[in-house]
Parts: sequence; C-alpha cells; structure tokens
Amino acid sequence: MSDTASLLRAIVIDDDAFSRAQVALELERHAGTVVLLAHCEGGEEGLHAIHELRPDLVFLDVQMPGMDGFAMLDALGERDFGVIFITSFDKYAIRAIRYSALDYLLKPIKSDELDAAIAHVLAQRDQLPARLEHLLAQKHPTDPPNTLVIATRKGDRHLRTRDIIRCEADRNYTWFHLRRGERLLSSYTLSTYEEFLAENEFLRVHRSHIVNVEHVRTCSAEGLLTLNDGTEIEVSRRRKTEVLNALHAR
Repeated sequence: MSDTASLLRAIVIDDDAFSRAQVALELERHAGTVVLLAHCEGGEEGLHAIHELRPDLVFLDVQMPGMDGFAMLDALGERDFGVIFITSFDKYAIRAIRYSALDYLLKPIKSDELDAAIAHVLAQRDQLPARLEHLLAQKHPTDPPNTLVIATRKGDRHLRTRDIIRCEADRNYTWFHLRRGERLLSSYTLSTYEEFLAENEFLRVHRSHIVNVEHVRTCSAEGLLTLNDGTEIEVSRRRKTEVLNALHAR
C-alpha cells in the first residue's frame, strides 16, 4: 500500500501510557500500511476520536477505569471499523474475542503478534465489523459461547459447536467436518481452536485431529475412535490415556 487513500487509519485507546507508546513505536514499521491518527487515554476520549476521525482500525484496551473497552463499543451507534484488542490476561474477554475470530494483543505487546494481527486485518477487513457485532452480542456470559466464527476464503461462517463433528489440520489451515457431510476450510491453524473448543467438550486426540466427544460413537481399548459420520480416527500413543479416561468418565 503506497497511496494515502489505501492506508489503514488507526487510533489507539489505552489508559496505559507505556502500551500507547509501544503501539506507536511498533506501527512505525508499518508506515506504508497504517497511519496512527490519535492516542486516547480512555473510553470517553476514544468515543470522541472515533466520531471525529472515522478510523479504519482501533487498538483498544479491554480494561480501563471509568468506561472500559466493551462499554465504549456498546456506546457507539455505528461500528464500521476493525478492532485489535489490547489486554492483560482476562480469561472471559479473551475467550469471547477468539470465538468471534478477532485479534488481541497481550501486554507487554510483542512485535510478531502485532504484525500477525495487522496481517489479519488487512486480509479480512470487510468481515471485521460483523465479527465485532458477534462479540458484543455474547461477551458477558461466563459460560463458553456455543457458536463461533470461522474465517474462510468465502467469508465468515457462524457455527454451532454441537454441529462440528471434528477438526482436522491441513498445514496452516483447519478443516471443519460438520453434520450432513459439510466441510469448511478455515484460514487458521488447528492450534488456534484447541483451547476454546476444549471448553465445549472437544478433545485433541492426535496432532492432526480434534473431535467433538458428543459425536464419538465407540472407542476401542486400543484407542480407535468411530465417529457419528463413520470416520475412524486413531488416538495418538501420547494422548491415549488422557483421551480414554476423558471418554470413560462421561
């Protein structure tokens, strides 16, 4: 991107001065892609900046005194921009963000993680406002969300976790095998999904496979799983005891 009109116009909203300075410094390496328009110290100031500057991208701290990041987003009538969240570890916020296929940066911010987040924004910027709406619709409950957003080459799909039979690694992509024989190819790795699918009764049974235990029909003593779609998957030797114990405990 070289012409001004194609630049991502960004603002950073964070009460932590060190984090704001980190983002600004990192973005100097992306000068041909991102232009930083403003630094804001809190949600109220961020609201005014968004209304005035109409950014394409907002770096937004989740935890801020007064009006936090989610409250600020809720207060906006229109959210037609992408968001990269900034947070200290917050289990429920991170879970909601990941289920919506959005990006976050953990403090202190790492260069490679910021680079990856910007790359995702550039590749999928048209889908980001809808993902943000998905996040805001389900961010508060402490129970794991039962739907997740899958980024595919044909756009986003919202999947109910109960409809996923298994997930299969394909290099840096993931195949989602669904009920009725449907398959979807995600633009993310299998490891991206492992942690939060585990909260919805999924098990990593092999380096290439995560299965929904609700769709396990039989499990042999040798560790061969038969799923409801007829697929047979062998549990890896390293994971056999853990997987068999989890299945027998149900």
